[in-house]
Amino acid sequence: MPPEKHLGFLINDVARLLRRAFDQAAQGCALTRAQWQVLAFLYHNEGSNQAVVAEALDVEPITLSRHIDRLEALGYVVRLPDPSDRRARRLQLTETVKPHLQAMKAIGNEVVKSALEGMSETETEQLVSALTVMRANMARYGAETVSDCAATVAAAARIQQEEKSAS
Repeated sequence: MPPEKHLGFLINDVARLLRRAFDQAAQGCALTRAQWQVLAFLYHNEGSNQAVVAEALDVEPITLSRHIDRLEALGYVVRLPDPSDRRARRLQLTETVKPHLQAMKAIGNEVVKSALEGMSETETEQLVSALTVMRANMARYGAETVSDCAATVAAAARIQQEEKSAS
């Protein structure tokens, strides 16, 4: 099978297994993966508003709002007024969450270390480089390049029929 036929499956499956390993390793931390994702995003993008965070994490704004409510109740996040938009709130991490972020980082590093076991430093660098290129390519992949599903299915059916006829 050509690599492009199973590459998407492998990427998705590795991501799933990484999430599962992280979840298992972080069980004692009393936060959900979704809450960890919010904290991790805010760690790197502190002061973002909820709309930006929701879009970046690919969650509905109301779902994110519930996560923020819980994190705020734990004392990990505060909502501050946005100076440029009275309706918006900026999200800020508190000092209380800093030890949890360090634990999350350590857990994440251990999970990735386990995933990369048996790979050389050069192989790891090549993997990161290839995934970085793929990510940039897919970030550019917008609505203007999305094909009509019905037309794609019809074309695939024609190709399949031609292959059958040729055999």
